[in-house]
Amino acid sequence: MRKLFFLIFLIAPSLWGVRFSLIEAAPYSGDRGNAGAGKNQILNRNGYISKNQVLYLMQAGEAERGIALYEQWVKENEKHDFTILEQVGHILLSQGARSNDEESQLLSMYGLGTAGSQEGMELYEIGVTSQNPVIQMATIQFLSRLQDDRVEDLLFKAFSSPYLLVRMESAYALAMRRSEKVTGMIDSLMHKLPPYMHVYFPELFAMIGTADAAGVLKQMVSHRHLSVRLASILSAAKYGRDDFLSEIRAAATHADQAEQETCAAALGYLKDSHSIPLLKTLAESPHSNVKLAACRSLERLGEITYRETIMKSALEKNPLAISLLIDMPNTDRLLTTLLSDYNFHIRANAALALLKRRQPNAIPTLLSILFKDEKDLGFQPVYSLGHSLMAWKVIPSATQYGKKMGQDISAITLALREQILQDCLELPEEDFLNIAHEIFKKKENELIPMVIHLLENLNTKGAIALLQKESRRVGAPFIRTYCHLALYRMKIEGPHKETLYKWLKQEQEQDLFQFREMLSWTDRKEAAGSFTLTPKETSRLLIETYETLAESHEREGIDLLLQAIHLGNKKNRFALAGLLLKAIQ
Repeated sequence: MRKLFFLIFLIAPSLWGVRFSLIEAAPYSGDRGNAGAGKNQILNRNGYISKNQVLYLMQAGEAERGIALYEQWVKENEKHDFTILEQVGHILLSQGARSNDEESQLLSMYGLGTAGSQEGMELYEIGVTSQNPVIQMATIQFLSRLQDDRVEDLLFKAFSSPYLLVRMESAYALAMRRSEKVTGMIDSLMHKLPPYMHVYFPELFAMIGTADAAGVLKQMVSHRHLSVRLASILSAAKYGRDDFLSEIRAAATHADQAEQETCAAALGYLKDSHSIPLLKTLAESPHSNVKLAACRSLERLGEITYRETIMKSALEKNPLAISLLIDMPNTDRLLTTLLSDYNFHIRANAALALLKRRQPNAIPTLLSILFKDEKDLGFQPVYSLGHSLMAWKVIPSATQYGKKMGQDISAITLALREQILQDCLELPEEDFLNIAHEIFKKKENELIPMVIHLLENLNTKGAIALLQKESRRVGAPFIRTYCHLALYRMKIEGPHKETLYKWLKQEQEQDLFQFREMLSWTDRKEAAGSFTLTPKETSRLLIETYETLAESHEREGIDLLLQAIHLGNKKNRFALAGLLLKAIQ
Protein backbone atom coordinates (compact mmCIF):
# COMPACT_ATOMS: atom_id res chain seq x y z
CA MET A 1 0.00 0.00 0.00
CA ARG A 2 2.83 2.41 0.84
CA LYS A 3 4.43 1.64 -2.51
CA LEU A 4 1.16 2.54 -4.23
CA PHE A 5 0.90 5.88 -2.42
CA PHE A 6 4.54 6.61 -3.21
CA LEU A 7 3.93 5.84 -6.89
CA ILE A 8 0.91 8.19 -6.97
CA PHE A 9 2.99 10.87 -5.27
CA LEU A 10 5.62 10.61 -7.99
CA ILE A 11 3.14 10.53 -10.89
CA ALA A 12 0.65 13.21 -9.72
CA PRO A 13 2.86 16.25 -10.47
CA SER A 14 3.45 14.93 -13.97
CA LEU A 15 -0.27 14.44 -14.55
CA TRP A 16 -0.97 17.95 -13.29
CA GLY A 17 1.68 19.29 -15.65
CA VAL A 18 0.06 17.49 -18.58
CA ARG A 19 -3.34 18.91 -17.66
CA PHE A 20 -1.90 22.41 -17.38
CA SER A 21 -0.18 22.13 -20.74
CA LEU A 22 -3.46 21.01 -22.36
CA ILE A 23 -5.19 24.07 -20.98
CA GLU A 24 -2.38 26.32 -22.14
CA ALA A 25 -2.26 24.87 -25.65
CA ALA A 26 -4.92 25.87 -28.14
CA PRO A 27 -6.67 22.82 -29.62
CA TYR A 28 -7.48 24.77 -32.80
CA SER A 29 -5.93 23.88 -36.14
CA GLY A 30 -6.50 27.36 -37.54
CA ASP A 31 -3.86 29.04 -35.33
CA ARG A 32 -1.76 30.96 -37.84
CA GLY A 33 0.83 32.39 -35.51
CA ASN A 34 1.95 33.00 -31.95
CA ALA A 35 0.89 36.62 -31.79
CA GLY A 36 0.69 37.72 -28.21
CA ALA A 37 3.39 35.44 -26.86
CA GLY A 38 5.72 36.76 -24.18
CA LYS A 39 4.33 39.73 -22.31
CA ASN A 40 0.86 39.39 -23.92
CA GLN A 41 -0.51 37.12 -21.22
CA ILE A 42 -3.47 37.13 -18.82
CA LEU A 43 -2.93 37.18 -15.09
CA ASN A 44 -5.27 35.00 -13.02
CA ARG A 45 -5.08 33.20 -9.70
CA ASN A 46 -2.80 30.52 -11.15
CA GLY A 47 -0.33 33.05 -12.52
CA TYR A 48 0.29 34.04 -16.11
CA ILE A 49 -1.74 32.00 -18.60
CA SER A 50 -1.32 32.09 -22.36
CA LYS A 51 -4.04 33.73 -24.44
CA ASN A 52 -4.56 30.32 -25.96
CA GLN A 53 -6.65 29.46 -22.94
CA VAL A 54 -9.28 31.75 -24.47
CA LEU A 55 -9.46 29.37 -27.42
CA TYR A 56 -9.52 26.35 -25.10
CA LEU A 57 -12.52 27.75 -23.24
CA MET A 58 -14.28 28.66 -26.48
CA GLN A 59 -13.86 25.16 -27.88
CA ALA A 60 -15.00 23.68 -24.60
CA GLY A 61 -18.30 25.53 -24.96
CA GLU A 62 -17.42 28.11 -22.30
CA ALA A 63 -17.99 31.10 -24.57
CA GLU A 64 -18.86 33.50 -21.75
CA ARG A 65 -15.71 32.65 -19.80
CA GLY A 66 -13.56 32.70 -22.93
CA ILE A 67 -14.77 36.14 -24.01
CA ALA A 68 -14.45 37.45 -20.46
CA LEU A 69 -10.86 36.23 -20.34
CA TYR A 70 -10.08 37.88 -23.66
CA GLU A 71 -11.75 41.13 -22.56
CA GLN A 72 -9.51 41.09 -19.49
CA TRP A 73 -6.45 40.75 -21.71
CA VAL A 74 -7.64 43.65 -23.91
CA LYS A 75 -8.18 45.82 -20.87
CA GLU A 76 -4.66 45.16 -19.59
CA ASN A 77 -2.94 45.55 -22.99
CA GLU A 78 -5.21 48.30 -24.40
CA LYS A 79 -5.44 46.66 -27.84
CA HIS A 80 -7.11 43.79 -29.69
CA ASP A 81 -5.43 40.69 -31.06
CA PHE A 82 -7.02 40.06 -34.46
CA THR A 83 -5.50 36.60 -34.77
CA ILE A 84 -7.31 35.47 -31.62
CA LEU A 85 -10.53 37.23 -32.67
CA GLU A 86 -10.47 35.45 -36.03
CA GLN A 87 -10.14 32.08 -34.35
CA VAL A 88 -12.88 32.94 -31.83
CA GLY A 89 -15.20 33.79 -34.74
CA HIS A 90 -14.51 30.51 -36.53
CA ILE A 91 -14.99 28.49 -33.34
CA LEU A 92 -18.40 30.08 -32.70
CA LEU A 93 -19.52 29.50 -36.28
CA SER A 94 -18.40 25.89 -36.06
CA GLN A 95 -20.33 25.34 -32.83
CA GLY A 96 -23.49 26.89 -34.28
CA ALA A 97 -23.26 24.89 -37.51
CA ARG A 98 -22.78 21.63 -35.60
CA SER A 99 -25.57 22.42 -33.12
CA ASN A 100 -28.71 20.33 -32.96
CA ASP A 101 -30.74 23.53 -32.84
CA GLU A 102 -31.91 24.45 -36.36
CA GLU A 103 -32.14 28.16 -35.60
CA SER A 104 -28.52 28.17 -34.46
CA GLN A 105 -27.53 26.37 -37.66
CA LEU A 106 -29.34 28.94 -39.79
CA LEU A 107 -27.71 31.83 -37.92
CA SER A 108 -24.30 30.23 -38.41
CA MET A 109 -24.88 29.93 -42.16
CA TYR A 110 -25.89 33.59 -42.17
CA GLY A 111 -22.74 34.43 -40.21
CA LEU A 112 -20.59 32.54 -42.69
CA GLY A 113 -22.29 34.30 -45.59
CA THR A 114 -21.90 37.71 -43.96
CA ALA A 115 -18.19 37.12 -43.41
CA GLY A 116 -17.73 35.78 -46.94
CA SER A 117 -15.47 33.21 -45.34
CA GLN A 118 -13.80 30.60 -47.53
CA GLU A 119 -12.16 28.93 -44.54
CA GLY A 120 -15.41 27.36 -43.39
CA MET A 121 -16.11 25.04 -46.30
CA GLU A 122 -16.63 22.11 -43.95
CA LEU A 123 -19.35 24.17 -42.24
CA TYR A 124 -21.03 24.94 -45.55
CA GLU A 125 -21.05 21.18 -46.12
CA ILE A 126 -22.97 20.76 -42.88
CA GLY A 127 -25.46 23.33 -44.16
CA VAL A 128 -26.07 21.68 -47.53
CA THR A 129 -26.54 18.27 -45.89
CA SER A 130 -28.90 19.57 -43.20
CA GLN A 131 -32.31 17.97 -42.73
CA ASN A 132 -33.93 21.41 -42.87
CA PRO A 133 -34.65 22.62 -46.44
CA VAL A 134 -34.55 26.29 -45.38
CA ILE A 135 -30.99 25.87 -44.08
CA GLN A 136 -30.04 24.05 -47.26
CA MET A 137 -31.44 26.81 -49.48
CA ALA A 138 -29.80 29.56 -47.43
CA THR A 139 -26.45 27.76 -47.61
CA ILE A 140 -26.75 27.36 -51.38
CA GLN A 141 -27.41 31.06 -51.81
CA PHE A 142 -24.37 32.03 -49.75
CA LEU A 143 -22.20 29.47 -51.53
CA SER A 144 -23.22 30.95 -54.86
CA ARG A 145 -21.43 34.19 -53.98
CA LEU A 146 -18.05 32.55 -53.36
CA GLN A 147 -15.36 32.15 -55.99
CA ASP A 148 -13.81 28.90 -54.88
CA ASP A 149 -13.24 25.62 -56.68
CA ARG A 150 -14.70 23.68 -53.75
CA VAL A 151 -18.10 25.37 -54.10
CA GLU A 152 -19.11 23.26 -57.07
CA ASP A 153 -18.56 20.00 -55.17
CA LEU A 154 -20.79 21.23 -52.33
CA LEU A 155 -23.50 22.28 -54.78
CA PHE A 156 -23.42 18.79 -56.28
CA LYS A 157 -24.00 17.42 -52.76
CA ALA A 158 -26.96 19.76 -52.36
CA PHE A 159 -28.27 18.42 -55.67
CA SER A 160 -28.83 15.07 -53.97
CA SER A 161 -31.19 16.61 -51.39
CA PRO A 162 -34.51 14.78 -50.84
CA TYR A 163 -36.30 18.15 -51.25
CA LEU A 164 -37.16 19.12 -54.82
CA LEU A 165 -37.03 22.86 -54.05
CA VAL A 166 -33.45 22.49 -52.78
CA ARG A 167 -32.43 20.46 -55.83
CA MET A 168 -33.87 23.13 -58.11
CA GLU A 169 -32.01 25.84 -56.18
CA SER A 170 -28.71 23.96 -56.48
CA ALA A 171 -29.37 23.36 -60.20
CA TYR A 172 -29.86 27.10 -60.65
CA ALA A 173 -26.63 27.86 -58.75
CA LEU A 174 -24.67 25.35 -60.85
CA ALA A 175 -26.17 26.72 -64.07
CA MET A 176 -25.10 30.23 -63.06
CA ARG A 177 -21.55 28.91 -62.65
CA ARG A 178 -21.83 27.32 -66.13
CA SER A 179 -20.70 24.00 -64.72
CA GLU A 180 -19.71 21.56 -67.47
CA LYS A 181 -20.81 18.53 -65.47
CA VAL A 182 -24.29 19.66 -64.52
CA THR A 183 -26.17 19.31 -67.84
CA GLY A 184 -26.66 15.56 -67.54
CA MET A 185 -27.72 15.82 -63.89
CA ILE A 186 -30.33 18.51 -64.60
CA ASP A 187 -31.59 16.55 -67.61
CA SER A 188 -31.92 13.43 -65.45
CA LEU A 189 -33.80 15.36 -62.76
CA MET A 190 -36.15 16.83 -65.36
CA HIS A 191 -37.12 13.43 -66.71
CA LYS A 192 -37.97 12.24 -63.20
CA LEU A 193 -40.61 14.96 -62.91
CA PRO A 194 -44.04 15.22 -64.53
CA PRO A 195 -43.91 16.85 -68.01
CA TYR A 196 -45.76 19.99 -66.88
CA MET A 197 -42.84 20.79 -64.53
CA HIS A 198 -40.34 20.76 -67.39
CA VAL A 199 -41.26 24.41 -67.98
CA TYR A 200 -38.72 25.47 -65.32
CA PHE A 201 -35.73 23.83 -67.03
CA PRO A 202 -35.18 25.59 -70.39
CA GLU A 203 -33.74 28.67 -68.68
CA LEU A 204 -31.20 26.48 -66.88
CA PHE A 205 -29.96 24.92 -70.10
CA ALA A 206 -29.82 28.34 -71.77
CA MET A 207 -27.77 29.71 -68.85
CA ILE A 208 -25.27 26.84 -69.05
CA GLY A 209 -24.74 27.51 -72.74
CA THR A 210 -22.55 24.48 -73.55
CA ALA A 211 -23.05 22.35 -76.65
CA ASP A 212 -24.67 19.58 -74.57
CA ALA A 213 -27.05 22.05 -72.91
CA ALA A 214 -27.95 23.59 -76.27
CA GLY A 215 -28.70 20.12 -77.63
CA VAL A 216 -31.14 19.43 -74.81
CA LEU A 217 -32.73 22.86 -75.27
CA LYS A 218 -33.26 22.22 -79.00
CA GLN A 219 -35.08 19.02 -78.18
CA MET A 220 -37.32 20.95 -75.78
CA VAL A 221 -38.31 23.41 -78.52
CA SER A 222 -40.34 20.54 -79.99
CA HIS A 223 -41.63 19.28 -76.60
CA ARG A 224 -45.12 17.79 -76.68
CA HIS A 225 -46.31 20.23 -73.99
CA LEU A 226 -47.00 23.72 -75.31
CA SER A 227 -45.88 25.52 -72.14
CA VAL A 228 -42.48 23.81 -72.31
CA ARG A 229 -42.06 24.75 -75.97
CA LEU A 230 -42.86 28.38 -75.20
CA ALA A 231 -40.42 28.51 -72.28
CA SER A 232 -37.70 26.94 -74.45
CA ILE A 233 -38.16 29.43 -77.28
CA LEU A 234 -38.15 32.45 -74.96
CA SER A 235 -35.09 31.21 -73.06
CA ALA A 236 -33.14 30.63 -76.27
CA ALA A 237 -34.05 34.10 -77.54
CA LYS A 238 -33.33 35.97 -74.30
CA TYR A 239 -29.89 34.35 -74.08
CA GLY A 240 -29.11 35.33 -77.68
CA ARG A 241 -29.11 31.85 -79.23
CA ASP A 242 -29.51 32.82 -82.89
CA ASP A 243 -28.68 29.23 -83.85
CA PHE A 244 -32.32 28.51 -82.93
CA LEU A 245 -33.71 30.88 -85.57
CA SER A 246 -34.76 28.19 -88.05
CA GLU A 247 -36.77 26.36 -85.37
CA ILE A 248 -38.37 29.61 -84.18
CA ARG A 249 -39.33 30.70 -87.70
CA ALA A 250 -40.93 27.32 -88.31
CA ALA A 251 -42.86 27.43 -85.03
CA ALA A 252 -44.12 30.94 -85.85
CA THR A 253 -46.23 29.45 -88.64
CA HIS A 254 -48.09 27.10 -86.29
CA ALA A 255 -51.77 27.73 -85.65
CA ASP A 256 -51.63 28.15 -81.86
CA GLN A 257 -51.84 31.83 -80.90
CA ALA A 258 -49.62 31.41 -77.81
CA GLU A 259 -46.87 29.86 -79.94
CA GLN A 260 -47.22 32.57 -82.55
CA GLU A 261 -46.90 35.28 -79.89
CA THR A 262 -43.81 33.69 -78.31
CA CYS A 263 -42.08 33.24 -81.65
CA ALA A 264 -42.91 36.80 -82.71
CA ALA A 265 -41.33 38.14 -79.52
CA ALA A 266 -38.31 35.83 -79.88
CA LEU A 267 -37.62 37.03 -83.43
CA GLY A 268 -37.55 40.58 -82.07
CA TYR A 269 -35.17 39.66 -79.23
CA LEU A 270 -32.80 38.10 -81.79
CA LYS A 271 -33.21 41.08 -84.19
CA ASP A 272 -33.92 38.78 -87.12
CA SER A 273 -34.47 41.18 -90.03
CA HIS A 274 -35.06 38.26 -92.40
CA SER A 275 -38.30 37.56 -90.51
CA ILE A 276 -39.85 41.00 -91.15
CA PRO A 277 -42.34 39.67 -93.76
CA LEU A 278 -43.40 36.91 -91.36
CA LEU A 279 -43.77 39.42 -88.51
CA LYS A 280 -45.90 41.71 -90.69
CA THR A 281 -48.24 38.80 -91.31
CA LEU A 282 -48.45 38.11 -87.55
CA ALA A 283 -49.10 41.81 -86.93
CA GLU A 284 -52.43 41.35 -88.75
CA SER A 285 -53.49 38.54 -86.40
CA PRO A 286 -56.98 38.73 -84.87
CA HIS A 287 -55.45 37.86 -81.51
CA SER A 288 -54.33 40.97 -79.61
CA ASN A 289 -51.39 39.28 -77.85
CA VAL A 290 -49.95 38.01 -81.15
CA LYS A 291 -50.46 41.40 -82.79
CA LEU A 292 -48.75 43.26 -79.91
CA ALA A 293 -45.74 40.91 -79.81
CA ALA A 294 -45.28 41.16 -83.59
CA CYS A 295 -45.65 44.95 -83.62
CA ARG A 296 -43.15 45.28 -80.76
CA SER A 297 -40.60 43.18 -82.67
CA LEU A 298 -41.17 45.13 -85.87
CA GLU A 299 -40.68 48.39 -83.97
CA ARG A 300 -37.37 47.03 -82.63
CA LEU A 301 -36.35 46.20 -86.18
CA GLY A 302 -36.97 49.79 -87.30
CA GLU A 303 -40.55 49.51 -88.61
CA ILE A 304 -41.73 52.52 -86.57
CA THR A 305 -45.17 52.70 -88.20
CA TYR A 306 -46.21 49.76 -86.03
CA ARG A 307 -45.95 51.95 -82.92
CA GLU A 308 -49.43 53.24 -83.68
CA THR A 309 -50.94 49.78 -83.19
CA ILE A 310 -49.34 49.47 -79.75
CA MET A 311 -50.43 52.97 -78.72
CA LYS A 312 -53.99 52.29 -79.88
CA SER A 313 -54.12 49.10 -77.82
CA ALA A 314 -52.86 50.98 -74.74
CA LEU A 315 -55.48 53.69 -75.29
CA GLU A 316 -58.08 50.93 -75.34
CA LYS A 317 -56.85 50.08 -71.82
CA ASN A 318 -55.03 46.86 -72.59
CA PRO A 319 -52.63 46.60 -69.60
CA LEU A 320 -50.26 44.34 -71.57
CA ALA A 321 -49.71 47.14 -74.08
CA ILE A 322 -48.98 49.82 -71.48
CA SER A 323 -45.56 48.49 -70.49
CA LEU A 324 -44.54 48.43 -74.17
CA LEU A 325 -44.75 52.25 -74.21
CA ILE A 326 -41.77 52.64 -71.88
CA ASP A 327 -39.13 52.59 -74.62
CA MET A 328 -41.25 54.33 -77.25
CA PRO A 329 -40.88 58.10 -77.83
CA ASN A 330 -43.75 60.58 -77.55
CA THR A 331 -45.93 58.38 -75.31
CA ASP A 332 -45.93 60.54 -72.16
CA ARG A 333 -49.22 62.26 -73.03
CA LEU A 334 -50.97 58.94 -73.61
CA LEU A 335 -49.68 57.50 -70.34
CA THR A 336 -50.72 60.66 -68.49
CA THR A 337 -54.24 60.24 -69.88
CA LEU A 338 -54.34 56.71 -68.49
CA LEU A 339 -53.40 58.06 -65.04
CA SER A 340 -56.93 59.45 -64.71
CA ASP A 341 -58.65 56.17 -65.58
CA TYR A 342 -61.28 54.98 -63.08
CA ASN A 343 -59.64 51.52 -62.94
CA PHE A 344 -56.73 51.49 -60.48
CA HIS A 345 -55.28 48.52 -62.33
CA ILE A 346 -54.79 50.74 -65.42
CA ARG A 347 -53.58 53.72 -63.36
CA ALA A 348 -50.97 51.59 -61.60
CA ASN A 349 -49.49 50.19 -64.81
CA ALA A 350 -49.46 53.65 -66.40
CA ALA A 351 -47.70 55.13 -63.36
CA LEU A 352 -45.04 52.42 -63.41
CA ALA A 353 -44.41 53.11 -67.10
CA LEU A 354 -44.18 56.87 -66.50
CA LEU A 355 -41.75 56.28 -63.64
CA LYS A 356 -39.45 54.36 -65.99
CA ARG A 357 -39.67 57.42 -68.26
CA ARG A 358 -38.73 59.64 -65.26
CA GLN A 359 -41.98 61.59 -65.24
CA PRO A 360 -42.93 63.11 -61.81
CA ASN A 361 -46.66 63.25 -62.62
CA ALA A 362 -46.83 59.56 -61.69
CA ILE A 363 -46.02 60.26 -58.03
CA PRO A 364 -49.59 60.45 -56.58
CA THR A 365 -50.44 57.02 -58.02
CA LEU A 366 -47.05 55.61 -56.98
CA LEU A 367 -47.70 56.69 -53.38
CA SER A 368 -50.91 54.66 -53.46
CA ILE A 369 -48.82 51.63 -54.46
CA LEU A 370 -46.12 52.27 -51.87
CA PHE A 371 -48.33 52.79 -48.82
CA LYS A 372 -50.24 50.10 -46.99
CA ASP A 373 -53.83 50.77 -45.95
CA GLU A 374 -56.96 48.92 -44.92
CA LYS A 375 -57.39 47.60 -48.48
CA ASP A 376 -54.19 45.52 -48.10
CA LEU A 377 -53.31 45.91 -51.76
CA GLY A 378 -50.83 43.50 -53.27
CA PHE A 379 -49.33 43.24 -56.73
CA GLN A 380 -48.69 40.21 -58.87
CA PRO A 381 -47.21 39.91 -62.37
CA VAL A 382 -49.63 38.51 -64.96
CA TYR A 383 -48.57 37.28 -68.38
CA SER A 384 -50.03 36.91 -71.82
CA LEU A 385 -50.69 33.43 -73.27
CA GLY A 386 -47.22 33.31 -74.81
CA HIS A 387 -45.53 34.76 -71.70
CA SER A 388 -43.84 37.49 -73.72
CA LEU A 389 -45.99 40.34 -72.35
CA MET A 390 -46.42 41.26 -68.71
CA ALA A 391 -48.54 43.63 -66.61
CA TRP A 392 -49.07 44.12 -62.88
CA LYS A 393 -52.32 42.93 -61.38
CA VAL A 394 -53.70 44.73 -58.34
CA ILE A 395 -54.93 42.34 -55.63
CA PRO A 396 -57.12 43.58 -52.74
CA SER A 397 -56.83 41.70 -49.44
CA ALA A 398 -53.47 40.38 -50.64
CA THR A 399 -52.61 38.54 -47.42
CA GLN A 400 -55.72 36.37 -47.52
CA TYR A 401 -55.39 35.89 -51.27
CA GLY A 402 -51.78 34.76 -50.93
CA LYS A 403 -52.67 32.19 -48.28
CA LYS A 404 -55.55 30.89 -50.34
CA MET A 405 -53.49 30.56 -53.52
CA GLY A 406 -50.31 29.40 -51.80
CA GLN A 407 -48.28 32.32 -53.20
CA ASP A 408 -46.06 34.78 -51.37
CA ILE A 409 -47.77 37.91 -52.71
CA SER A 410 -46.36 39.97 -49.83
CA ALA A 411 -42.75 39.24 -50.83
CA ILE A 412 -43.39 40.03 -54.50
CA THR A 413 -45.22 43.24 -53.53
CA LEU A 414 -42.37 44.34 -51.26
CA ALA A 415 -39.87 43.72 -54.08
CA LEU A 416 -41.97 45.86 -56.42
CA ARG A 417 -42.17 48.67 -53.87
CA GLU A 418 -38.42 48.61 -53.30
CA GLN A 419 -37.84 48.71 -57.07
CA ILE A 420 -40.17 51.71 -57.33
CA LEU A 421 -38.10 53.56 -54.72
CA GLN A 422 -34.88 52.83 -56.60
CA ASP A 423 -36.45 54.15 -59.81
CA CYS A 424 -37.69 57.25 -57.96
CA LEU A 425 -34.09 58.20 -57.33
CA GLU A 426 -33.93 59.09 -61.04
CA LEU A 427 -36.64 61.75 -60.55
CA PRO A 428 -35.74 65.36 -59.69
CA GLU A 429 -34.23 65.49 -56.20
CA GLU A 430 -37.08 67.53 -54.72
CA ASP A 431 -39.62 64.93 -55.84
CA PHE A 432 -37.61 62.06 -54.41
CA LEU A 433 -37.17 63.86 -51.08
CA ASN A 434 -40.93 64.46 -50.91
CA ILE A 435 -41.54 60.73 -51.45
CA ALA A 436 -39.02 59.87 -48.74
CA HIS A 437 -40.65 62.37 -46.38
CA GLU A 438 -44.06 60.77 -46.94
CA ILE A 439 -42.65 57.30 -46.22
CA PHE A 440 -41.16 58.56 -42.95
CA LYS A 441 -44.44 60.28 -42.11
CA LYS A 442 -46.49 57.12 -42.73
CA LYS A 443 -43.94 54.97 -40.81
CA GLU A 444 -43.68 52.44 -43.63
CA ASN A 445 -41.05 50.43 -41.76
CA GLU A 446 -40.68 47.81 -44.51
CA LEU A 447 -39.44 50.53 -46.85
CA ILE A 448 -37.34 52.49 -44.36
CA PRO A 449 -34.07 50.52 -44.94
CA MET A 450 -34.26 51.11 -48.70
CA VAL A 451 -35.13 54.81 -48.28
CA ILE A 452 -32.26 55.30 -45.84
CA HIS A 453 -29.73 53.71 -48.19
CA LEU A 454 -30.98 55.75 -51.15
CA LEU A 455 -30.74 59.00 -49.15
CA GLU A 456 -27.29 57.97 -48.04
CA ASN A 457 -26.21 57.37 -51.65
CA LEU A 458 -27.78 60.68 -52.74
CA ASN A 459 -25.69 62.48 -50.10
CA THR A 460 -26.91 65.99 -50.93
CA LYS A 461 -27.71 68.86 -48.57
CA GLY A 462 -31.40 68.08 -48.87
CA ALA A 463 -30.91 64.37 -48.13
CA ILE A 464 -28.71 65.12 -45.10
CA ALA A 465 -31.22 67.68 -43.79
CA LEU A 466 -34.06 65.15 -44.04
CA LEU A 467 -32.02 62.48 -42.23
CA GLN A 468 -31.11 64.95 -39.50
CA LYS A 469 -34.74 65.96 -39.10
CA GLU A 470 -35.93 62.36 -38.82
CA SER A 471 -33.11 61.48 -36.39
CA ARG A 472 -34.79 63.84 -33.89
CA ARG A 473 -38.29 62.51 -34.49
CA VAL A 474 -40.32 61.65 -31.41
CA GLY A 475 -42.32 58.41 -31.30
CA ALA A 476 -40.48 56.58 -34.05
CA PRO A 477 -37.41 54.87 -32.52
CA PHE A 478 -36.86 52.60 -35.52
CA ILE A 479 -36.71 55.51 -37.97
CA ARG A 480 -34.71 57.64 -35.56
CA THR A 481 -32.04 54.98 -35.02
CA TYR A 482 -31.75 54.17 -38.73
CA CYS A 483 -31.19 57.85 -39.50
CA HIS A 484 -28.48 58.07 -36.84
CA LEU A 485 -26.81 55.05 -38.44
CA ALA A 486 -26.86 56.66 -41.90
CA LEU A 487 -25.53 59.98 -40.57
CA TYR A 488 -22.75 58.16 -38.70
CA ARG A 489 -21.73 56.32 -41.90
CA MET A 490 -21.79 59.63 -43.77
CA LYS A 491 -19.50 61.12 -41.09
CA ILE A 492 -21.94 63.94 -40.29
CA GLU A 493 -21.33 65.66 -36.99
CA GLY A 494 -23.72 64.84 -34.19
CA PRO A 495 -24.40 62.41 -31.33
CA HIS A 496 -24.86 59.55 -33.76
CA LYS A 497 -22.28 57.11 -32.42
CA GLU A 498 -23.37 57.60 -28.82
CA THR A 499 -27.02 57.06 -29.79
CA LEU A 500 -26.16 53.84 -31.64
CA TYR A 501 -24.13 52.51 -28.72
CA LYS A 502 -26.97 53.19 -26.31
CA TRP A 503 -29.49 51.49 -28.58
CA LEU A 504 -27.30 48.42 -29.06
CA LYS A 505 -26.87 47.98 -25.33
CA GLN A 506 -30.65 48.04 -24.91
CA GLU A 507 -31.24 45.48 -27.67
CA GLN A 508 -28.37 43.02 -27.20
CA GLU A 509 -30.38 40.59 -25.08
CA GLN A 510 -33.25 40.35 -27.54
CA ASP A 511 -33.60 37.52 -30.04
CA LEU A 512 -33.72 39.91 -32.96
CA PHE A 513 -32.17 37.91 -35.77
CA GLN A 514 -35.38 37.09 -37.62
CA PHE A 515 -35.51 36.60 -41.39
CA ARG A 516 -37.96 37.24 -44.19
CA GLU A 517 -39.46 34.35 -46.08
CA MET A 518 -37.31 33.19 -48.99
CA LEU A 519 -38.61 32.54 -52.49
CA SER A 520 -37.10 29.92 -54.75
CA TRP A 521 -35.53 31.05 -58.03
CA THR A 522 -38.56 29.74 -59.92
CA ASP A 523 -40.69 32.33 -58.10
CA ARG A 524 -38.31 35.23 -57.53
CA LYS A 525 -37.50 35.61 -61.23
CA GLU A 526 -40.99 37.08 -61.67
CA ALA A 527 -40.15 40.21 -59.68
CA ALA A 528 -37.19 42.48 -59.39
CA GLY A 529 -35.25 42.42 -56.17
CA SER A 530 -33.22 40.07 -54.06
CA PHE A 531 -34.79 37.12 -52.26
CA THR A 532 -31.75 35.79 -50.48
CA LEU A 533 -31.84 35.22 -46.73
CA THR A 534 -32.66 38.81 -45.74
CA PRO A 535 -33.20 39.96 -42.15
CA LYS A 536 -36.46 41.58 -41.23
CA GLU A 537 -36.43 45.32 -40.65
CA THR A 538 -35.38 45.50 -36.98
CA SER A 539 -32.90 42.65 -37.41
CA ARG A 540 -31.45 44.39 -40.43
CA LEU A 541 -30.96 47.57 -38.42
CA LEU A 542 -29.27 45.64 -35.63
CA ILE A 543 -26.91 43.82 -38.00
CA GLU A 544 -26.06 46.94 -40.01
CA THR A 545 -25.33 48.86 -36.83
CA TYR A 546 -23.00 46.22 -35.45
CA GLU A 547 -21.30 45.91 -38.82
CA THR A 548 -20.85 49.66 -39.22
CA LEU A 549 -19.41 50.16 -35.77
CA ALA A 550 -17.09 47.19 -36.12
CA GLU A 551 -15.87 48.23 -39.58
CA SER A 552 -14.98 51.65 -38.22
CA HIS A 553 -11.95 49.84 -36.72
CA GLU A 554 -12.46 51.75 -33.51
CA ARG A 555 -11.84 49.83 -30.34
CA GLU A 556 -15.26 50.77 -28.95
CA GLY A 557 -17.04 49.13 -31.88
CA ILE A 558 -15.29 45.79 -31.52
CA ASP A 559 -15.69 46.01 -27.73
CA LEU A 560 -19.44 46.38 -28.16
CA LEU A 561 -19.56 43.46 -30.59
CA LEU A 562 -17.70 41.25 -28.12
CA GLN A 563 -19.95 42.45 -25.31
CA ALA A 564 -23.01 41.37 -27.32
CA ILE A 565 -21.45 37.93 -27.89
CA HIS A 566 -20.56 37.72 -24.21
CA LEU A 567 -23.71 39.02 -22.53
CA GLY A 568 -26.38 39.06 -25.24
CA ASN A 569 -28.77 36.40 -26.49
CA LYS A 570 -26.83 33.16 -26.94
CA LYS A 571 -28.28 32.38 -30.35
CA ASN A 572 -27.35 35.82 -31.66
CA ARG A 573 -23.66 35.10 -31.12
CA PHE A 574 -23.47 32.84 -34.19
CA ALA A 575 -24.52 35.64 -36.54
CA LEU A 576 -22.39 38.12 -34.59
CA ALA A 577 -19.38 35.85 -35.08
CA GLY A 578 -19.71 36.37 -38.83
CA LEU A 579 -19.85 40.13 -38.32
CA LEU A 580 -16.75 39.89 -36.14
CA LEU A 581 -14.87 38.07 -38.90
CA LYS A 582 -15.98 40.63 -41.46
CA ALA A 583 -14.94 43.49 -39.20
CA ILE A 584 -11.35 42.27 -38.83
CA GLN A 585 -10.77 41.30 -42.46
